[in-house]
Amino acid sequence: MAASEAGLVRRTIWLLRTVAAHPEGVGLSEVARESGIPKATCYRVLTVLERESWLTLDPVTRRYRVSLGLLSIVGGLLDGGGAYGHMRDVLRDLAKATGETAGFDVLLPPGVMVVAQSAGPSLIGQTLKPVPRTQPVWATSTGKILLSALEPERARKDFAEEFENNAPEAIGGFDAFMASMEGVRETGYAVAYDELEVGAASVAAPVRINESTTYAVWIGGPTYRLTRPRITEVAQQVTTAA
Repeated sequence: MAASEAGLVRRTIWLLRTVAAHPEGVGLSEVARESGIPKATCYRVLTVLERESWLTLDPVTRRYRVSLGLLSIVGGLLDGGGAYGHMRDVLRDLAKATGETAGFDVLLPPGVMVVAQSAGPSLIGQTLKPVPRTQPVWATSTGKILLSALEPERARKDFAEEFENNAPEAIGGFDAFMASMEGVRETGYAVAYDELEVGAASVAAPVRINESTTYAVWIGGPTYRLTRPRITEVAQQVTTAA
């Protein structure tokens, strides 16, 4: 690794530590002062971290906080029993109520990342799939619900190329997929049926924080249990959890 790249990694770690030390949020000037990194450099790094959903920026107070997505990936070490612990409790309750595996995803272009999950009483396979893991937006209920909430220009910038290169032809391309999201916005939840895996279904609802929709909660299971008539029932439970 070049010296300049190593220096950037160190500065990024310092900035994450600085923000994590302020669970109530911290402004740009204070981050620069505490980290000893020039304000312009802080702004560039923090902007990237916020865009990649590692940090959140309150649009009113302009204060940065560690995101739920990052807290999930690092196992809750940064906030103890706070936001991460609460989220885990919600997932456990949802898994118990629905009888299916529940999870929490973050939008991480060009896909979605599963950052936490709680096993239901029965699994599609013998064991849970590893976490974190990245999955395609077009084949997952969380991908659908999160893309449906994005501004069209942002969605095109972050995902159009991925659709062009990797999405199945049956989807009809990025524009056709986004047009189909109108129904998702109307219902407030999204469903994937025989899409990520044959015989598997999932239902997801958006988690809205400060008018932003970066996260989603889901439940998933086999189609013989998550039948289409049952989708409406469990969708309400998922929406309530979200």
